[in-house]
Amino acid sequence: MKIAVDLDDTLSIVDRVSRGQAYIQRKGLPFRLRDPDSQHLLRVFDWTEEDAVEFVRDGGITVYTEAELRPGARETLTRWREEGHTVVVLTARLNAFFENPYSISRDWLEKRKIPYDELAVVTSGKGMYCAEHGISLLVDNDLENCLDAQRHGVSAILMVSRETLPRAREVRFGGANWKQVEGKADVIFRTAELEALTARAVRARRVESYDGWTLSFDGWKQPRGNCVRPAMPSRLALEDKIVVCEEKYRAEGRACRFLLTPSDLPLDDLLSRRGYLTERMCFQMTAELDRPYRFCEVADVYEEPSEPWLRDYYALHGTEKAREFRLTQGKAFYVSVRVGGEAAAVATGILDGEWLGLYDVYTREDLRRLGYGRAVCETALREGVRCGAHRAYLQMQAGNREAESLYTGLGFARAHEYWYRVK
Repeated sequence: MKIAVDLDDTLSIVDRVSRGQAYIQRKGLPFRLRDPDSQHLLRVFDWTEEDAVEFVRDGGITVYTEAELRPGARETLTRWREEGHTVVVLTARLNAFFENPYSISRDWLEKRKIPYDELAVVTSGKGMYCAEHGISLLVDNDLENCLDAQRHGVSAILMVSRETLPRAREVRFGGANWKQVEGKADVIFRTAELEALTARAVRARRVESYDGWTLSFDGWKQPRGNCVRPAMPSRLALEDKIVVCEEKYRAEGRACRFLLTPSDLPLDDLLSRRGYLTERMCFQMTAELDRPYRFCEVADVYEEPSEPWLRDYYALHGTEKAREFRLTQGKAFYVSVRVGGEAAAVATGILDGEWLGLYDVYTREDLRRLGYGRAVCETALREGVRCGAHRAYLQMQAGNREAESLYTGLGFARAHEYWYRVK
């Protein structure tokens, strides 16, 4: 993932108050302290932009060049880069205040040995900049920058301060220090990873891309087969994009449906205002594959959706609006258990790197709670471990206590919620 991190008051701790007061006292100026909690220089004292520029040029620039590094910032950025993320330091320092904002920012970062991949000085909206440069996460202390990012489908983490605390809930994720920011970022990373895994594992018969959104068109009955998924940031206005998606699904004779996660707060609010209703609540579950899984003698395992397995699958799921198994991405295991020659339970395991996705789990109603569902799941997990999987994931609809009890018993725990809105 590409991550943008603001500099002033996000990576650094800028002390405008004491340095500004020392300057005012030294110069014998009449300015008064107006807002000690503000992180905008023009609002700290009752001075004009010209006064603030004069302060910066008369030695006040040390407010920024000598600012302390926030505890934990260097360690967090180091970890992100080690995990393969790209870190962009994004600052909105203006030429009116800084003669060369790029070099001053670079020198501050290098002096404090801050690890990063790119440095950019932005003079316009950070949200659009992130969308145009493929940045999926912004960490910033400025509330408006975070809200602008969210409007473009960019996940944002607000570095909360006293100034922004009253409105901090308008940003989906926030933290008062880098330890909290790192924790929220882990949630965003895992959500994006699981949704990407699912999108690769089970593809619709037709998929289109539209300004960072993925549009799926299929006949199978699961909502993922026919929905809009906001996979990447948006350059275009969300309202205009929604209209285009509605027209595309209307032309196919289908309802326009959106798959949303907690990172999609602005889009969710907008869809609600446009009359979209929540169709169903679901959640992803994950498990570490660090336990032995039982060998089930009555379970049959196929490496292709063979005729015997498909016969069992259709007997349990029905043939109408079934998904196309030939579109399955990656190595897969198709598991079934029969009782008296008839299908009792089925499951599919789909391998992607160290992850195994568990899909198509179903047990015949009159045979539930007898261990057949657990048998097909354990068999699929065992095959995944044999082929190198270390983690597993699955999706389930909220409220299915029986299924959740089965998965919890296998070591799964809830990772994140997702839901559908449909017009």
